[in-house]
Amino acid sequence: MRDLILVTGGSGFIGSHVVDKLKETGHEVRVFDMTKPHRDDVEWSKGDILNKDDVLTAFKDVESVYHLAAVADVNVAFSRPELCVQVNEIGTLNVLQAATSMETERFLLASTTWVYGRSEGVVTEETPLPSPDHLYTATKMAQENLAISFNRHWGLPFTILRFDIPYGPRMRSNMAIATFVRKAIKGESISVFGDGSQGRCFIYIDDLAAGNVAALDDHAENQILNLAGREFVTVNHIVQQLQELFGKLNVKNEAPRPGDFQGAVTSIERAEQLIHWKPQVEFSAGLRTYVDHVQKGTG
Repeated sequence: MRDLILVTGGSGFIGSHVVDKLKETGHEVRVFDMTKPHRDDVEWSKGDILNKDDVLTAFKDVESVYHLAAVADVNVAFSRPELCVQVNEIGTLNVLQAATSMETERFLLASTTWVYGRSEGVVTEETPLPSPDHLYTATKMAQENLAISFNRHWGLPFTILRFDIPYGPRMRSNMAIATFVRKAIKGESISVFGDGSQGRCFIYIDDLAAGNVAALDDHAENQILNLAGREFVTVNHIVQQLQELFGKLNVKNEAPRPGDFQGAVTSIERAEQLIHWKPQVEFSAGLRTYVDHVQKGTG
């Protein structure tokens, strides 16, 4: 069998960077996506995650699969719940069935730290998961449970990777950092809801992609790993960093939004121990790099 890695959703924001990192480390890559990959030195298996035949065809000669194809925009998940459930749950079932029938060596799932809900303080992979308070979260928890169930019933090895909020080139324009940067460049006002102390352990996309590749290590088999940035970055800190780059910004303080929460610190200790991965890019440096990409029209 060739050292061929399949990446579902490999033309998207995170998937395309995982593809880049896999190529950098010498792997052959096949992208399964409806959209053409951003580079020409990978195979493209064009198909629909909800079409079982398309999925099965994509698995020919595949050694491992990264499953990133999903409805990842929480706003789309809320406005189109049927699509979210179909793609995230039935689509994942299709991938798991194909991986099992083709005796794939590893199923690596892109999950999210959203599964920790409103947990406070430091969250680890052992933190009990509360009932989901968003449809998107419910579907991601379902994906994790499907992967674990397939391992128990059919022996399919898995790795579940819980991503904190990624940022960097190719990110969706409606993500918070992308919105703030675009407004800063245009000199438009930036809205800060509440006191701005809410935050996340944002992770630069290159670090996240490297963590995905590191998770191919045998020590990650049948493990759940958090992949997050080292710093808990608040909204106020993002604004401060942008002011250092652009000068004084017009910041509007708005009333807190319903559903906003402070955020938790995501522990990455297990990933450091098992796969010897740690993020390399400090938030300030990653933000500057992203701003440069946007200003050059490549972000």
